[in-house]
Amino acid sequence: MIVAVVAIGVLAFLNEQRRAGAELSDLGREQAAVAEAATPRLAAGTLDNLEKPGTTRVIVSRPGDRPRLLDGTPVDLPGLTDAIARGKRVVRIAADNAPNTGLPARTAMAGIARTPEGTIAIVSTAADQRDRDLAAQERLVGSILLAAGLVSAFGGLALVRQRSQMMLERELAVSDAARARDSELERLSRAATMAALGSGVAHELSTPLGVIVGRAEQLLARAGGDDRIAKNAQVILDETDHIDKVVRGLLGLARGTPIAMQEIGPGELVGDAAALVQHRFERAGVTLLPVVGADLPAVRCEPLLFKHALVNLLLNACEASPKGSTVRVEVKAEAGEITFLVSDEGQGITAEDAARATQPFFTTKGEGTGLGLAIANEIVSTHRGSLKIAPLTPRGTQVQIKIPEAVHA
Repeated sequence: MIVAVVAIGVLAFLNEQRRAGAELSDLGREQAAVAEAATPRLAAGTLDNLEKPGTTRVIVSRPGDRPRLLDGTPVDLPGLTDAIARGKRVVRIAADNAPNTGLPARTAMAGIARTPEGTIAIVSTAADQRDRDLAAQERLVGSILLAAGLVSAFGGLALVRQRSQMMLERELAVSDAARARDSELERLSRAATMAALGSGVAHELSTPLGVIVGRAEQLLARAGGDDRIAKNAQVILDETDHIDKVVRGLLGLARGTPIAMQEIGPGELVGDAAALVQHRFERAGVTLLPVVGADLPAVRCEPLLFKHALVNLLLNACEASPKGSTVRVEVKAEAGEITFLVSDEGQGITAEDAARATQPFFTTKGEGTGLGLAIANEIVSTHRGSLKIAPLTPRGTQVQIKIPEAVHA
């Protein structure tokens, strides 16, 4: 799984670099076209209005003389001099040479046009474009690293749970009902984690894939009778389609069944979640007390994922509670929203830890993965809701989830 995510990321990164290079070439050709249109004005010396301070400079090279700016200042640009001598129309100016023209120390592109009176080169900085390209590449790399990290963390979590189950079966002779509940909890965790991961990867790859497809289609349309260009363009289209299918396959594998929103009563959600964790509470000697208001409006949600969010909160509360204490699950309706409150009587959480608790991999437990609350927060967000964590007085922690009531047309 990690190899597949990394492979997709590398391909997308390379395609992003190719796209950036193509945009630089387009900029150079645009400047060459401007220079060609300006050649009749060379003899008259009316090229000043082509310059834009800080972004565009005009360089003139007359026969027998070195290239100069319009104010007569000589310009030392070996790449440009070589391009003029070799008859090129477009040349890239390296970032360390760009200041010789009065432009920022960033990559620039020069378009060249020739006349009997001399050569015109219009140099334009690509600073803004390169900044955008670098930012896009950094976002892409960050998303791939996060995706690979989540896959690794999930694999480790699954392995720990598998070993834990085997020990429980050997040492504690867990009943069939308890084993079934543990299996359901694991399935819920896998579905939620992989769905969040797959959705993040698909979102981050959709934009660069769209750009690649668009450029390849333009290239294919302009290929004319050139079979080589047409074949290469079609290969690009086929490969991007393959990437899209791989991403969709990962999403389908993670979800197992299509995710569909449906109306369901809050009491049913709490009851099902409580049933899944009841044996954990009994084992810990902690009382689980659901307090669900009567005649509550229904909510629209994906029950499997939302129950998993509640299960995560209940298990956290159970682990934080001393033997003989109580965990309350309160549900009420207010201002068009359904509020779920999970409160424990443990040591409590600090305000600093509460602010970071939903960040991936943050944990205050020595053996924790730091994914439970992050996953729960992601699930609540997809339901247009909010999740907040706060300490209670004099002790304990309360987690609040709010999601909208189901709206009937």
